[in-house]
Amino acid sequence: MRTFRSAVLAAASLSALGGLPAAPAAAAPLVLAPASPWQFREYEDRCRASRVFGEGEDSTTLWIEQGGVEPIYNLTLIGRPLRHPQGRGIYVRFGEHPEFVRSYIALESSKGRPVLTMYWVTITQPQMERDGDIPAPALGFDVGDSDAITTLSVRGSIAQPLRLEIGPMLETFGTLGLCGAKLSGLLGQAGEPTAGQASPPLAVKSDRWLTPADYPAYLANAEMEGQLTVRLTVNRAGRASSCFVMESNKPQLFDDTVCLALMKRAEFQPARDASGTPVASYYFYTVKFVVK
Repeated sequence: MRTFRSAVLAAASLSALGGLPAAPAAAAPLVLAPASPWQFREYEDRCRASRVFGEGEDSTTLWIEQGGVEPIYNLTLIGRPLRHPQGRGIYVRFGEHPEFVRSYIALESSKGRPVLTMYWVTITQPQMERDGDIPAPALGFDVGDSDAITTLSVRGSIAQPLRLEIGPMLETFGTLGLCGAKLSGLLGQAGEPTAGQASPPLAVKSDRWLTPADYPAYLANAEMEGQLTVRLTVNRAGRASSCFVMESNKPQLFDDTVCLALMKRAEFQPARDASGTPVASYYFYTVKFVVK
């Protein structure tokens, strides 16, 4: 069973905040070599591969997390090179694949280290038609080709471009994929009401999750309406830990905006198994923005 919830938001035409972020001027990257082997960990709601790059003040930790069978990742970078990000987007590039832009959340760890997280990261820019509601994404990437990926480059809103010598990545992405496939089956069954007294996750104050201000200004100014359906992974604490776009009819930064807002604000009473114990599960949510 899928637990769905829909929201319809009306947005007045907003003052111009600009469209897609302009590509920043090129600068010499900070290149960091591996300082540890890859480590893998399986959580109740996600699978994580982590590795440390560089040393001293440049030391940077990379987390690549997968929350389902699809090769869609949460990407987290932790370290001083990520301090004081400014701007709307981070440009990401895996190996020699084309560069693409992602929205991000900037935080600080409990140890005072800068943290930068991007949700719904793909290896290549997804190919999507945007004139109607269609399944998404068409990735155009075979994990079997990932040994050709040996670097991860990020630039844009950070002080200095960063290049991590991450690869080759076949084993890493393969391990994440196997873990994600297993997790997908578990999360898809968690909280099924047919399993005795089990219950699905219940939204808490969902009318506060998104506001008209979340609608990208460049779409509102163009009077373009948008709709997408996402799959949230809800952990046993009732918080969203992953956001996967199922359908969308607008540019990808629209998807990023919605996912980031939901990751920040969505709250739930978590799913429970037949014994009443909170469990991680999936939650499907449809958003439609209309301009008035």
